[in-house]
Amino acid sequence: MTIHVEDYIETAFSVDDAEIIKKVIEQTIAANDKVVLDFTGITFFTTLFFSSAVTYYVFELGAEKYDQKFQVVGLTKVGQTAYNHSLDFAREESQLTPEQKQARLAAINSAFDEE
Repeated sequence: MTIHVEDYIETAFSVDDAEIIKKVIEQTIAANDKVVLDFTGITFFTTLFFSSAVTYYVFELGAEKYDQKFQVVGLTKVGQTAYNHSLDFAREESQLTPEQKQARLAAINSAFDEE
């Protein structure tokens, strides 16, 4: 099923935008359809959006199933760059051992504790 992102949000910028699209993605996944996200008409992007709404599913489904289930089209050059960064990060993180994930989480928490 093709999801025309512009029908739901004006930007691919915030966590709020991500939550709106994630609900539509969930419905598509529940129907066992392929998820085609068409970003034609969207011009503002962040990796935060992609991580929260799209590449999150690399963790949920695994990288191989994500590649089979998701297709992203209609991105601007900046949008493609933001998506690629988010996807690369998700793929890297999904390959970590539980111990490596715990060490990264501890490092992040420690950075916040220092503030």
